[in-house]
Amino acid sequence: MVVLVGILMSIASVSGQHPLRADTDGDGMPDGWEVEHGLNPNNAGDASLDYNDNGLSNFQEYKEDYDPWDRDTDEDGLSNYAETTGLFGFFTDPLAEDTDDDGLDDLEEICININTGNETHMWELYPNDADRAAVKDKIASIREKYHYKLNPTNSDTDYDGLNDGAEISNEANPTSVDSDGDGLRDGDEVYVYQTDPALRDTDGDGLTDAEEIFGSYGFVTDPTEEDTDGDGISDGEECLSFGFVPIAPSRYAVSYEDFISENGYVNESITLKARVDTIKYGVGQTNYTIYLKSLESDMIGGRRGVAIVKSSWHYDLEYGMMHVDDRFKLCLYEGDTIVIVGTAKRTEGSTREIMVESGGKLYLVLSPEEARKRWLPSNEYVKIFSKQKDTTPLPSPTPTPTLTPESSPPSTSTSSLGDANETTAPTPAPTPSPTPNPAPTPTPGPMDNLKKSVSGLLGYGAFGLIIVVIAFFLYTKVGRQVGKRRKDKKKQKDTGGSDDAPLPEMPAIRETGTKKEWS
Repeated sequence: MVVLVGILMSIASVSGQHPLRADTDGDGMPDGWEVEHGLNPNNAGDASLDYNDNGLSNFQEYKEDYDPWDRDTDEDGLSNYAETTGLFGFFTDPLAEDTDDDGLDDLEEICININTGNETHMWELYPNDADRAAVKDKIASIREKYHYKLNPTNSDTDYDGLNDGAEISNEANPTSVDSDGDGLRDGDEVYVYQTDPALRDTDGDGLTDAEEIFGSYGFVTDPTEEDTDGDGISDGEECLSFGFVPIAPSRYAVSYEDFISENGYVNESITLKARVDTIKYGVGQTNYTIYLKSLESDMIGGRRGVAIVKSSWHYDLEYGMMHVDDRFKLCLYEGDTIVIVGTAKRTEGSTREIMVESGGKLYLVLSPEEARKRWLPSNEYVKIFSKQKDTTPLPSPTPTPTLTPESSPPSTSTSSLGDANETTAPTPAPTPSPTPNPAPTPTPGPMDNLKKSVSGLLGYGAFGLIIVVIAFFLYTKVGRQVGKRRKDKKKQKDTGGSDDAPLPEMPAIRETGTKKEWS
């Protein structure tokens, strides 16, 4: 026992540590921890010192289980000194690898500001790595990936609602509010519309995301769906060139002028855009005929196109005896723009027909203003566009149309983009040279038709009233005569006369000069 005490006393005399105390200097740090980390267990003054420039005293480092000599406490590649002194332009947190919590390390955000030729800068990068050449290679690699000037203390450098890390992961630009230039903030694209902030046209339908969301062409569509209404026509085709690209089941789009001037595509399904001239409804209410005219002109002369619609129809009494197609739920007026999908027939005389049968389609094209002013039985076959492009159908060399022997090959302007099932976005065709258009024919609205119907009903009512008055007058006149004769007969019976007794003679009239007098 005496020997053990002697040994302990000898150790204490050599090291200066108290053999029975865990913290000889009473600085709050155990002697063993201080010895392990190179501190003096006999000097309480080193507890308040900061040897690695991270803003923590040695005592705090002990409490947080940090190494008081580690020059990069958060291991983000930046020395504590560089972070606390703003060496690279920003004061960052030496205890947080990602100061602004945006998903990017502090070094990744400020690497563009580092001068690899500056030895002072380089010494403060990966300070614990002995291989300085390897450090330079690391920085070059990081700068290649993160080449934006970001702010490591601001999670959203461009204030677009999407943090810098999310923008990098979405391949967007963290320094641009609208990375893809589609008119939408990157943050809104990700969190509101679920679109791609790096793609102008997320669904690839030919319309930018903003054009679809805000209805730039008069029709709000889903920017994440190529065909919002599921009708087999991409949103871009419907908005930008509806009627000038084939609509299934047709394989060709033909301009009205080419349709009436040539005999191509006989018995082929085509898409045709034109305007309504007049409409004749079949007696049996099983079909009706639409006489067509050009989109650009009201002139009707020479050849003309006619659409035979094999669809039943009815009168809508509630809205003024208006004709309503039972299949397409359309009520057409003269001057309407329509798109027809049907079978082209051969020209007969000066008329060429397009048959709209069970597989055909009929669309009504309106502007938002027109749509607001008229009654629509249904919107299923109504396309509302604020910008209608009257362009020539887009050219495509294949497939070759079926021609009749006497016809010449159709102009390439009558062909289309190709099969309607293709998902590639259409490129709008060049607009033809402008020609003076005549004043547009006013399109009758539902109130106009209602006024006509009311006027007609009032006319019929007035005529009927006259008939009733005449009938009442005749009835009254005849009734009086019959009543008088019945009274005379009754009087004769009461006096003993017979029904056949002659009526009393009227007194004779004598003439005196020019004056007639009773005798």
